[in-house]
Amino acid sequence: MEEFNPWWFAGKVPAELLHKYRRKLFYDLAESLKKRYAASIVGLRRTGKTTLMFQLIQKLLDDSAEKTNILYFNFDEFVENLDDLMDTYRELKSKDLRNDKVYIFLDEIQKLSDWTNQLKKYYDLYPKIKFFVSGSESLFIASKTKETLAGRINEFRLNPLSFEEYAEIKDAENLPSAKMKALFSEYLENGGFPEVIGKSRQEIKDYVKSVVLDKIIFKDIAVLFGIKDTETIRQLVEIIASNPGMYLDYQSIAKQLDKDRRSIKTYIMLLNDSFLIKILGNYRKSKLSSIRKLKRVYPVDTSIIVAFNQNIDEKLIGQMAETAIVNRLHSNNFWKNSHEVDIIYEDMPIEIKYKRKILGSDISGVREFMRKFSVKKGIMITKDEERKISVEEGSISLIPAWIFLSVTKEK
Repeated sequence: MEEFNPWWFAGKVPAELLHKYRRKLFYDLAESLKKRYAASIVGLRRTGKTTLMFQLIQKLLDDSAEKTNILYFNFDEFVENLDDLMDTYRELKSKDLRNDKVYIFLDEIQKLSDWTNQLKKYYDLYPKIKFFVSGSESLFIASKTKETLAGRINEFRLNPLSFEEYAEIKDAENLPSAKMKALFSEYLENGGFPEVIGKSRQEIKDYVKSVVLDKIIFKDIAVLFGIKDTETIRQLVEIIASNPGMYLDYQSIAKQLDKDRRSIKTYIMLLNDSFLIKILGNYRKSKLSSIRKLKRVYPVDTSIIVAFNQNIDEKLIGQMAETAIVNRLHSNNFWKNSHEVDIIYEDMPIEIKYKRKILGSDISGVREFMRKFSVKKGIMITKDEERKISVEEGSISLIPAWIFLSVTKEK
C-alpha cells in the first residue's frame, strides 16, 4: 500500500506517473472532486485512465489536501474484499472514515469480486469519502453497476485521443493549413493511444496487437465471461479492421468463420462493450424499425485498422478518416434508403467523401435525407474542399476532415 502511495512520504506524485499533458476529461473530473457521487472512469485499455487518477491526486495535493487522506490502489494486486483494503488503510494511517475527508482511487476495480455491492456499502456508510473508480464498460455492464449504484455513481468515458488533443500534445495546433493536413494524415495512421506518439508504424502495430487487443481479448473478455474461443474474437477484430464501415451480417460472418450465428453476435456485443468497436444502426423515426435493419461497424481507433493492413491505399485512408469522424461524434446511426449517408448526428446528415473534388452525385444521399426528413442543413466531410452549396432542400457545408475534427467538441 505504501508503494502505491508515494505522496504519503514525498508530498507529491512522482513526475513519471503524471505526464505533462492533461486530457480534456481531466477538467470535468476535477470539477467532480466537489461532488458527493462516486466517479467512474471507463474506456478502452491504454487510453490513460490511471494517468488521470494520478493527475487528480496531484491536484488535490496542490490544493492542500492532507497527503495521507488520499489512497490509491490498483486491483492488479489481489485483495479479497474492500473491507481488507479499507481496514488496512484505516489502521496504517489512523483514519476516522466518518469524520475525515478522504479520497479513495480504486483502479481496475472490476477485478474485485462483487465490487459494486462493496462500494455501495462504503458510499452509504461514509458520506465523507469521495470515490474514484476505473474499469472498462463491458465490466461495468457485466456487474450491473448502473442498477446497483443507481444515484451513487457518475460515469466519465475516456476515449482515444481526438485529433485536437493529438495536435496539442505535438504542440502543433496552430500550424499552417498544409502542415495541419500532414499532421492529420499522421494522426490517422498513428491513432489515438497516447503511448504510440513518436513510434514507428511497426512499433504501433505491435503495440496495438499485444498491449491493447491481446489483453482485452485474452484477459478481460476471456476471464470475465469465461470465453474459450478467443481466436474467433480475434478474427472478428481483424475482419472489422480490414473492412471499416462494413455491414454487420451475423449469418454471413458465421458462415465465413464456420461458427454459430448466435456465438458471433455474442462476441460482437462483447467487443462493442469493451470499446473495441463502434456499431451504428440504420436511422429511422421508429426505433423498432431501426433495430430490424442491418448495422454498420467500425474499429474504435484507426490504429487498429493499420495493425491489420499491410497496404494503406487511398481507399483505406478514406475509410480511416470516416472511422475517426464516426468515433469522434459518438453518433449511433447511419442512414440507407435508395442512397446512403454515413452519419446522422443530432438528426443532421453527415456524409464523408475523403477526396479532393466533390461532384454533384456525391451529395445525393445528403439531399435525399434532407428532403425526406425536412432537414435544412447537411454536412459533407472532404479532403480539401471548403465551401457551401445551396440546393433546393437547403444548404450543404463542405468541410475538410482535419478542420472538422479540429473544431468539433466532444459531448
